[in-house]
Amino acid sequence: MKSFDYVAPATLPEACEILSEYGPDATILAGGTDLLIEARRPSMNAAKLVVDICSIAGLDGITESDGHIVIGPLTTHARLQTSSLLHRFAPLLSSAAATIGSPQIRNRGTIGGNLMNAAPCADTFPPLVALGASVTLQSKSSNKELDLAQLVLSPYLTRANPDQTLTSIRFPKLPPSARSAFLKLGRRNALSISRLSVAAILQFGADGRIAEARVVPGAAFSAWRRITEAEQILIGEKPSSKLFAAAGQKASEQMIKETGRRWSTEYKEPVLAVLVRRALEQCAYYPGRPNVMPAPPSSLRSLGRRAEGEATRKPSGQLTVTANINGRTVTITTSANRTLLDLLRDHLGLTGTKCGCEIGECGACTVLIDGQPVNSCLVLAPQIHGREVLTVEGLAKNGSLHPLQQSFMDHDAVHCGFCTPGMLMSAKALLDRNPGADQAEIRTAISGNLCRCTGYQQIVEAIASAKPPRP
Repeated sequence: MKSFDYVAPATLPEACEILSEYGPDATILAGGTDLLIEARRPSMNAAKLVVDICSIAGLDGITESDGHIVIGPLTTHARLQTSSLLHRFAPLLSSAAATIGSPQIRNRGTIGGNLMNAAPCADTFPPLVALGASVTLQSKSSNKELDLAQLVLSPYLTRANPDQTLTSIRFPKLPPSARSAFLKLGRRNALSISRLSVAAILQFGADGRIAEARVVPGAAFSAWRRITEAEQILIGEKPSSKLFAAAGQKASEQMIKETGRRWSTEYKEPVLAVLVRRALEQCAYYPGRPNVMPAPPSSLRSLGRRAEGEATRKPSGQLTVTANINGRTVTITTSANRTLLDLLRDHLGLTGTKCGCEIGECGACTVLIDGQPVNSCLVLAPQIHGREVLTVEGLAKNGSLHPLQQSFMDHDAVHCGFCTPGMLMSAKALLDRNPGADQAEIRTAISGNLCRCTGYQQIVEAIASAKPPRP
């Protein structure tokens, strides 16, 4: 990774001042799940300064205000997934967040980063555009509010100036008469990048006819927009599979009209039509809300937040970091561009945490930060200042294996062993939160950990059989 300086301003005015001074030479770090991957690419022009905004109070959370939902840009996908407010008033956004990456990615990745990165496959865009969301950009001298649909100029390029940062996302609450759905097509069930997605909202009148319709595809156009041509087919009509199929066909026709025929059109043309039809059917015939996941403990909701006064206030390429690692307070001087993975393995000799893909897909480097599983390859070492980090070496106590470790041995769940440390850490986080997790919950919890020996069944059985450690 190329070298850069690092700074963690404690307030929004400080961040705006820094962005104003450095301009295009600075880049904002929120979750880091995209930024750190890009920073490793030799072809990328690395920023001279990384501005870590995670220390700034007030930039995360989900609140109600005057009939609207307001979301801070540092709100993680995990929190979007579990929010009771979103389950009530914007369930399609919770559904979309639940499909992003893996549990490790959702614990770090933020809605603000997902929007400002502006990747065509970004999963939060379709539901937010369907909800009529607006965003606020702040600079040193002004605030600017604009519709989310107007934010993106082209893939990976937004209207935000280098000195502006996203400070809020806002949209009206859906009324009781509205039903919504989000569907996504990917190559696998987890860690999947959208090939196509669809967000849909239908509102019904007293006569059962469709009073309002919103249909927004993802990864289909150069920018996200409502397909009004398909929506108009639906207005004033009673729900039917034939009607929804016609709307899906119209959406597919509009995609081809605007993007032309390319190598991917052969599968995207029929698939988009089917996804739109299924999303509309889900709105009309299956009005249930997403399953309510247990909310993370309150102490974990602002992962990455430092205690007040602990922000790194001056840009520097070398930083002193103090953290609790496996129950021991450690103070380390590290370069700004060192990852937590490298710090653990190369500096502290904690080689149980494995280096696999370095893009957050294999899960071999999973550790717990303040009890949450994260990919240590996607966390900068300076970001653990003031945090608690647990690696696989910290599981055993007083010479005795942790019950999870013993259960893995008893069930022959170790295999080649490369994925085992990451599996153990993901499993520990799950069982700490839910000791009685069933097999479906276990499989979801380890969905970000790949086993190249394909021994998942023994791993699931080992986790299910593990007994909580005695106090």
